Amino acid sequence: MTTIYTFAQSAIEEARSAGRYGTANLYSGAINSFRNFTGDIPLTFKEVTAGMIKRYEESLLQKGRSHNTISAYMRMLRSIFNQAYQQGVPDTVPADELFRFVFTGYEPTAKRAISPALIRRLSQLNLEHSPNLRFSRDLFLLSFYLRGIPFVDLVHLRKTDMKHNTIYYYRRKTRQQLSVYLEPYAAEILRRYADKHSPSPYLLPILSLVGPEGYRQYKSALRLYNQHLHRLSKMLRLSVPLTSYVARHSWATTAKEEGVAIAMISEGLGHSSEKVTHVYLASFNNNAMSKANRKVISTIHAKKKKGKRGKKREIE
Repeated sequence: MTTIYTFAQSAIEEARSAGRYGTANLYSGAINSFRNFTGDIPLTFKEVTAGMIKRYEESLLQKGRSHNTISAYMRMLRSIFNQAYQQGVPDTVPADELFRFVFTGYEPTAKRAISPALIRRLSQLNLEHSPNLRFSRDLFLLSFYLRGIPFVDLVHLRKTDMKHNTIYYYRRKTRQQLSVYLEPYAAEILRRYADKHSPSPYLLPILSLVGPEGYRQYKSALRLYNQHLHRLSKMLRLSVPLTSYVARHSWATTAKEEGVAIAMISEGLGHSSEKVTHVYLASFNNNAMSKANRKVISTIHAKKKKGKRGKKREIE
């Protein structure tokens, strides 16, 4: 007899084997929370009803969990139930039937975007005597210049992802492939830190390990990055503290204020739908997307006159 928890454990182990350690942790957190609600009993899929899922949601609300936290738990559980249904586990039903009465969307969060003027101040901050802070500041700017690329995707960029002055990568969260043309300011940062002779496959000098050790190294790098951003926020006396999410939200917000269509912003961020993009606030060719990104970046830096050659330098 397959219980929910034995199946969930197999899904967790499968995610870990595939290197999706973040997903594995989310699955584990969600199933442990649900187990605390139901009690430590060998619950089968047949015993779970939409009413039980609704009562679970109500218990989380009573405990003071935020709507977004509850939604995250529900989406992870729904994913596990979907996998069981698709694999033909006996007595499973379509997950949409079980989760139709609970919240699985996104609730707008507190403002996370900062203005182009503040990003300009950040870019002009003299950090010559603080190389670690300078590196974190440059990572933040690079995230903005690369259409709000998430930190997890930024640090996992590989040298082979860069071809003909364009970066091609798969989002680790959705596995969606994105391509971003390297505008001059982004190229300059990459030239500053890229080590062509390093044996590391990664584009930036942050990660050196793989597997579970690599995931722990990533989590440590993320904590240090946010600590540095907090210090930079104090130096600039920002009312909205910088975090790893702020660059992404700022790109989306600035793009909207510059008149970029929501559908294009959604595609630029790699969102699965425009609904997700609206929380931050069709298909377009790469040239149009590059123009949109250039328009956003131009709000930070004054336009430079081209030299006589007027030719952009590429990163080899």
